[in-house]
Amino acid sequence: MNKIVIVLLGFALSLNSCNSNSKKENTDTGHKKDAKVYNDQYDSFEDKGQYWHLEMQIKPKKYWSITGLIPKLHKNELGHKELTKGMQYHLLCQSISGLVNRAVDQGKSDIGIWLHDHSGKESYKLAKQGLAQIGVEEHGETTGIELVTKAYTEVNGVKVQVKDLFNGYVLTDVENNPESNTVATVASHVYNAIIVDVRDKDYFDSLGYKMMYDASKKTTQDAWNEFKDKCNNNALVVMPLQTGEQREFAIKNNLFVINLNKKYNDASAGQNTALFNEVLQWLKPGSPIYGWEHGVGEDLFVNKVSETGNIMVPADWMYNLNLTSLLYKKRQSGLATVLDPKSIDFSEKGKKYVSYHLSDGDNVQWMMNGFDGEYYFTHPEADNMKIAFGLPVDNLSMMAPDVMQLLFDKQGENTSIVQTFGGGYNYADLFGIKGNRAESLKQIANATAAHMRQHRIKVLSLMAKNVSSNEAKEAYRAYIQANNQLEGILAVQYSPYAGGKGDIYWETNSDGYDIPIITVKYSLWNFGNKNHEREGTPTYIANKLNSESDSNPFNLISIHAWSRFSDTGNSKDEVAENVLGPIIGPGIAKLNASKLNDNFKIVNVEELIWRVKMYYKSEQTKKRLELF
Repeated sequence: MNKIVIVLLGFALSLNSCNSNSKKENTDTGHKKDAKVYNDQYDSFEDKGQYWHLEMQIKPKKYWSITGLIPKLHKNELGHKELTKGMQYHLLCQSISGLVNRAVDQGKSDIGIWLHDHSGKESYKLAKQGLAQIGVEEHGETTGIELVTKAYTEVNGVKVQVKDLFNGYVLTDVENNPESNTVATVASHVYNAIIVDVRDKDYFDSLGYKMMYDASKKTTQDAWNEFKDKCNNNALVVMPLQTGEQREFAIKNNLFVINLNKKYNDASAGQNTALFNEVLQWLKPGSPIYGWEHGVGEDLFVNKVSETGNIMVPADWMYNLNLTSLLYKKRQSGLATVLDPKSIDFSEKGKKYVSYHLSDGDNVQWMMNGFDGEYYFTHPEADNMKIAFGLPVDNLSMMAPDVMQLLFDKQGENTSIVQTFGGGYNYADLFGIKGNRAESLKQIANATAAHMRQHRIKVLSLMAKNVSSNEAKEAYRAYIQANNQLEGILAVQYSPYAGGKGDIYWETNSDGYDIPIITVKYSLWNFGNKNHEREGTPTYIANKLNSESDSNPFNLISIHAWSRFSDTGNSKDEVAENVLGPIIGPGIAKLNASKLNDNFKIVNVEELIWRVKMYYKSEQTKKRLELF
């Protein structure tokens, strides 16, 4: 779907490094030296150099909530004439938020800005509760126009007026020159100026605001030429034209912003490809790249991010990132529920095992916008189908720790949480190949290990362009060597996801145990009026599984998160289910499982991994189990 350079982790963490907290407890009280209980194998919350997200480090005493914004704004929100409507107003509010929150971090203001969520999502309500818990109070709701025009008196010694924090305005013309949006975002932090569109210029002139910079006819290339040296190169924001989200984050952190398409969702109108390549080379390796771009093949730009050893963080429709992540290093909590391998009946014979893994778990904005609802994480069939939910545990725990805790709390007893992927959305076999690959892999593997160990995550999902390549295996080795609490890796190919055909590879960890890398065997994916060789409808994939005669009894099945199917009952038609219906997420697994013969047993991925280890590496696996 971003990063300060990661400090190398010089730690060799042993399996017996653990604390004595119960599995759902949020605080850590230390280590229990010789723990023999599997669930106690996790680490204290501690800064081991794993944090790459840019942190707002000074908390405001209060914050204003700006109203009137429409989340997920896009080009259709043009044409409005009112001051508090449309893209023009949205950009004004984004700039107010970015500049005021920057002033808080600079010690110039005691009041911050929150962009009000009119959709009432639980994630943002929870984030606001998290602010209250650390003593940051909501002062009140108002419009952006009122904030930049109205004088306010102090409240209990807190100066709540913000209009005197700005030097003037930067001019845009978003209807006639969409790239002026991007340029103005960069110029806003350079000139400490709010963003005003030509639509509203006369009004702000009448108030005495001075135009500091005219971006109305400028291009993104102009912004790079003029402001490159005034931007921090420890992160980047990639956002489409005619969008507002992540502008406030870029402004607060003095970041460059780039749009890949020169027209919203239309690559045919031209792209900033050469500029993107130049910006990636300018970034520090290991930098986070926030956002996303529409109408661009994700493999094309994610390829480039991976190759330079940077971290793609899909977060295009997320907002209020400065405050949702406020002081996140001090607010880490939450442990995944894990399967105790001693509870597995390894004497069972003659079964074939199927485990379902939901795709797209790298997507932070999805986690903020409905992932925890009945379609996915709390779907009625999630626990029955023992779904492995990929989550961006690393990024989400930094960007919205309260929401990460929510997902830990809502985890089903039989489900698994899988770290997706090894540091943002990257292709493991391409990571860092245009730089110091060994160093980049070591840094990201160590950072990922620290996040996983501290949140008790035992399974890692990695994506590669070729899961069987030597480069992919080099990456598997790096992640396994960095983390001797890692039990297994799920390898997903881009694309097809099932390109690995279910093959299993092995790498040895630092304790001498062999760790399996299990590739996706089949993918449940709606392709309309057809199926592909290893991807297709629940009936098609069930028929594939039922007819197999190979000796490998282990089957990792990917569920495409955005596919929907219809239930066609006992029909043998292998395409009919592709007619769009209500069946989504774990419901797709249920439909597929209902068509498997009695030889198959549904297990979660942790059990699948332990059974793979016992089947192929029985002696060392028995030895390992004796430790618990």
